[in-house]
Amino acid sequence: MKNRDIENEVIHPDFDDDFDEFEDMELDEEPEKDIKVEKHSFESFYMEKLPEDEKPLANVIGHDKQKEEILAMVKWFKNSKQLKEKGVSIPRGLILFGQPGNGKSLLIKEIIRCVEAPVFVFRGEESNVVGGIVEVFREAKKAGHAVVVFDELDLLINKDKRVVRALQESLDGVESSDDILVLAATNNLRDIPDPLLRNGRLEKLIRIPYPTGEEAVTLLKKHFKEFGVALPKDFDEEETALLITDISCAGVKAVVNDVVLRNGFEDITNEMIDNSIYNISERVKDKPKEDNIEVAIHEAAHAVMAHSFPQYFKMNRITIAGASGAFFAEEKEEGFWPYDKVIADIKIAMAGNIAQKLFCGRGSRGAESDLQRARTVAYNIFTQNGYSSCWETLPTIEPGRRIETQEKRRRMEKKIERFLRRCEKETRHYLQDNEKKVRDLGKLLFEKKHLKPSEILSVIG
Repeated sequence: MKNRDIENEVIHPDFDDDFDEFEDMELDEEPEKDIKVEKHSFESFYMEKLPEDEKPLANVIGHDKQKEEILAMVKWFKNSKQLKEKGVSIPRGLILFGQPGNGKSLLIKEIIRCVEAPVFVFRGEESNVVGGIVEVFREAKKAGHAVVVFDELDLLINKDKRVVRALQESLDGVESSDDILVLAATNNLRDIPDPLLRNGRLEKLIRIPYPTGEEAVTLLKKHFKEFGVALPKDFDEEETALLITDISCAGVKAVVNDVVLRNGFEDITNEMIDNSIYNISERVKDKPKEDNIEVAIHEAAHAVMAHSFPQYFKMNRITIAGASGAFFAEEKEEGFWPYDKVIADIKIAMAGNIAQKLFCGRGSRGAESDLQRARTVAYNIFTQNGYSSCWETLPTIEPGRRIETQEKRRRMEKKIERFLRRCEKETRHYLQDNEKKVRDLGKLLFEKKHLKPSEILSVIG
């Protein structure tokens, strides 16, 4: 089973990962002689005022709350001199982080279009990166009111540890009278050292996650329109939203591209779109000689068990490919995990292996990740979250120090074992009572290889 938290910021994927469309512009003054900077260490240009009839961040799809925060930063930057005269400090740096393909570079470009200031895009392609960083900040200070951009900051830092020091010193060297906003993007925030993230440096952090299903459908419709392709008349937005989860913004565009490549530009059907969604979302597959009915039973059991908790989860899709399969369910209320929902998560995780034992006569090695998830969730709710007793909750063991007795540990582990056995017993009984649903759904999955929400519910709902 795959459950995943999806946050609320989404960026449209029509972008290149660099800024090659901006022409190189030589600066009026040469760098000082003590710093050797190659010719193309950065590019500078001035963005004209956004047309009055164009809404700010118009190319960013969805998530009004996130847009409000970004536009607030733009407003602060535009009025930085007036704010500073009143003693108010504005954020000096912004980092966009998250999975590749969700539009971090596009968002930076959209911010640039709103700021109405000179922009310096650091290229980082020359050998003397440290000297280039010093120089780009020097030129930004000369401009007075400017934006400095570092795309793929994690790769830049990995080139040389001295780069981190140069960035720290350059950010610290921005005086209160300097109006400089630093924009950066990274795929992994953990690659950025903590000193760079403290207040006064790159202090504003915004995660760019996968789109929600509804936002993915909005992107899908937009790309179909751009391709000049008509959607099916019976196109079901709600079901497609459930089906197209766990795909990046760039992946959504790849879905439309795949539809056109395989089927042309006319007479597109829902089945064509569904097939392309699976082609993009399930790119990596095991390829044994034949598909496995036991795997289909395993994934079907996950779905049947999840369907018994409609207050917490809703179906997305289930797939099999040879000896591997996947079940996707979406949380109805993200970040809310009451006791009953925790139990539901454990039962859904262990359902696949239990069904294989009940209906196929054996389990499989492929169930180890599901069982580990069940054990980990159970362990955490007892030892960390106080579900058993607040007074028995076990603190984290610090290096070189034991802070609970062996007896207390064994007592807690016995409670966890009894709890898991109870969940296993209840899951087994439920699957036995719903054996026909599991078998029928497994058979349909084995035949079709992937099922969308309406197909799943037609069998078990």
